[in-house]
Amino acid sequence: MNKHMRNARMITFLIAGAALTYYLLSRSGSMESTVSNIVTALGRANPLWFWISLLLFAATQLIRAWRWQVLSWDHNIKLGQSLSLTAVHVGLGHLLPVRLSDVVLIGLFRKYAALPVGNGVATVILAKIMDVVAMGFVVACSFVAGLSGPVVYIAASASATGLLALFFLPLILSLFTKPVKAVFGTGKITSTWLELKEATEITSCRKPRIAVAMGLSITGWAVKLFMFYALLRSVGVHGLPMWQVFTASAITDLTMALPVHGLLSLGTVEAGWVAGFKLTGVSGILPGGLSVIEAGFSVHLLWLSMAVLLMLGGTAALLLSGRKGNI
Repeated sequence: MNKHMRNARMITFLIAGAALTYYLLSRSGSMESTVSNIVTALGRANPLWFWISLLLFAATQLIRAWRWQVLSWDHNIKLGQSLSLTAVHVGLGHLLPVRLSDVVLIGLFRKYAALPVGNGVATVILAKIMDVVAMGFVVACSFVAGLSGPVVYIAASASATGLLALFFLPLILSLFTKPVKAVFGTGKITSTWLELKEATEITSCRKPRIAVAMGLSITGWAVKLFMFYALLRSVGVHGLPMWQVFTASAITDLTMALPVHGLLSLGTVEAGWVAGFKLTGVSGILPGGLSVIEAGFSVHLLWLSMAVLLMLGGTAALLLSGRKGNI
């Protein structure tokens, strides 16, 4: 993809995000009243539930940092360093469009942890696949609490497909090794490709580690879904069954994992929120007085503020540590 195509894609998603934001804000009535309700909800946010949300969010980042360590099995990344990198990555994921934060993370891995580009790319790919598996597993399990219909089968299929991709990824990459060498010779691109292929072999030669990473992914997702529940409580929404909150929140978070959102993820995250609740049979006004859309924007803005707060802490830690320093 050349530079012009990348710029065009970014502009497209920025415009789409702005259009979605406008559409959603004006959907449930006048935009002025919707914005006013969101501002009121944020101003009256329950401090206790907000701090619970922040602690749960910090816990998810700690779990993800541990997972980075596990996936970077042949390189020594300290947990404190991994946690700082995770905080920056998550914060930029909220701020930057089209998953540019993943590109930044690969660069940060190389700068602060001496992780080669190919290995950095491998850890990001493996983590993304594990997130799909974990999300599908958690949502599919919601049928125990009352969810039924196509969404259960779709979630279970996504989880199964992710598992297959996880373990067949080294083989798939091996099939393209000779063509890559033929086209690019023995240069930097081929070297990076070989690093990538070697790093993904953790799925075949380090099965205990991959099992630990997968367990961390599922745990991290479960903790994050409880975070969404706490954020809803903080803005006054209560009484919703946990399975509905989990399912809607999982679909919301999926929009963050895909390269489809614009600046600050506004619009696309809320669209995922509305769609997620719609799948569980929830629409209109939620218990507590906010509409689904108003609750979506309120939760997203609180979530964004927490991500930025932790990102600032992670950035400060990295700056203090220095290049390849210890935290």
